[in-house]
Amino acid sequence: MLARGRIHSAERPASRAPPSHGAKRALAPQKDWAVNRRTVPVVEALRGVQADFARTSGGRQVSLADLVVLAGCVGVEQAARATGTETTVPFTPGRVDTTQDRTDVEMFEWLRPVADGFRNFVSPRYDDFAAGVAPEAVFLDRANLLTLTAPEWTVLTGGLRVLGANWDGSDTGVLTDRVGVLTTDFFVDLTDTALVWTKDDDAATPFTGRDQASGEARWTASRADLVFGSNAQLRAVADVDAGSDGQERFVRAFVAVWHKVMMLDRFDVRAGTAAPVRWRPERATVGLTVVD
Repeated sequence: MLARGRIHSAERPASRAPPSHGAKRALAPQKDWAVNRRTVPVVEALRGVQADFARTSGGRQVSLADLVVLAGCVGVEQAARATGTETTVPFTPGRVDTTQDRTDVEMFEWLRPVADGFRNFVSPRYDDFAAGVAPEAVFLDRANLLTLTAPEWTVLTGGLRVLGANWDGSDTGVLTDRVGVLTTDFFVDLTDTALVWTKDDDAATPFTGRDQASGEARWTASRADLVFGSNAQLRAVADVDAGSDGQERFVRAFVAVWHKVMMLDRFDVRAGTAAPVRWRPERATVGLTVVD
């Protein structure tokens, strides 16, 4: 749950906005979007943590935006520890919160996602906005917006699936019996040659993985899941992650890409360091990082 709350809040690096207005997921309209409904109780729980800290810390404050990221980092560490792998997820504080009256609700509605493969979400109105475009192509576009390489995209998705980060809490693509544990099970079961995947309807949106010998249904998956087994480049990465020696390597790779995504909106922090740099909006240009 802690990890799920933060990955849903990653911002597009292309926006190049100063990191002044955090925790937008706690405000309208984003908090009311169906795709974000599982983050609502997470945010409310963290508001309680924030209030407790303010009451007992002798005047110190912590932003909700920082708390969301920190909670996600803790969640990833716990999920990794459950596999027997100790790891430390980097955390750089300094985010601050915006307010509802500084949020342009009308303009934010244009950012409502019609598909988000990281959360296995496809809107019922998908065809109204992206007719003829496969959901996995939109998934690729979102990964590109997050500046992910093919290995990073694969590792992040596989980790989120076993952590149970689907938007609706469903088991689609959750190819593991150990939900919440940061294992390589997604890749092991995705590449299992004992399974055959068949489409469940004419639209070829949901799929069922069945044992080839018995015909028993074992897993369900979406196009956003199976692309990592069908695309040659992504399949090569998945095969590596499915290896019997891949667990510790996978955890290290997941932590690295997790940290990368968490820092995408930190334009106040110099790349590769935790040293703050001044934000100069008059110097900002699309596609360039402002540095001194």
